[in-house]
Amino acid sequence: MLEFVRNKNLTNLEPIENMDRKEIANILGKEQVTLIGVVILIVIGIYIVTGAGIGITLVGKSIEGNTIVQAIVAALTVIFSVWKISATVKQSNKNTFINTITIARKEYMITLRKTVTEFCIAAENKDNKKLKELSYQLKMLMFPARDTDEMWDREAIKMIDTIVEATNKKKYVDEFVTLMQSWLALEWSGMREECKHGIMSEEQVKELQKEYYQQYKNFIAQKNNEQKQHNAILIIVQ
Repeated sequence: MLEFVRNKNLTNLEPIENMDRKEIANILGKEQVTLIGVVILIVIGIYIVTGAGIGITLVGKSIEGNTIVQAIVAALTVIFSVWKISATVKQSNKNTFINTITIARKEYMITLRKTVTEFCIAAENKDNKKLKELSYQLKMLMFPARDTDEMWDREAIKMIDTIVEATNKKKYVDEFVTLMQSWLALEWSGMREECKHGIMSEEQVKELQKEYYQQYKNFIAQKNNEQKQHNAILIIVQ
């Protein structure tokens, strides 16, 4: 799956590698602007202090009380201004980064949903050539190499291969659709959480993944039980 901002697209969902390099450069460029702003403020502060007529000399002369107060006020003003601008720019950079990731993840979800739909239609129509092509497209949207993706990417890829090879594809298609519905729901939930509260921690991502995967497993188990009961009733009726 893509990753969630740093590698966490819940299932995989955040094509960080597909992020526009210019957007990332803009984010980093703002930090440089912040430093320049700090330097400018310091220079202005020094100018204010010296321009106020501080009576400080290299060889100990007295400093008037009013001058000391002016110096302290000027210094505090500079410090507060630097802190305020730094905090504002930092928050702005954070929001810009999250918004960039959110846009990328939305595009990923649209692509994934469209490809899954076409894949399932090709399976039901027994269009094996199209099915094979779409199976590779789906795999390219997944990342099974990480050990943490056993629940999602690896399971999805196993289902894709099974559907391609199976003669009776309907049962596997239904289960695959359910998995991908849970996958998209997971991504959407993660995206909302990060929009509200900022970047999720590694532990939060894992917990959310487990929660949705368990919901998926419970639904499949319930569906299988209902099918068994239905088949049993048919046997009795016959």
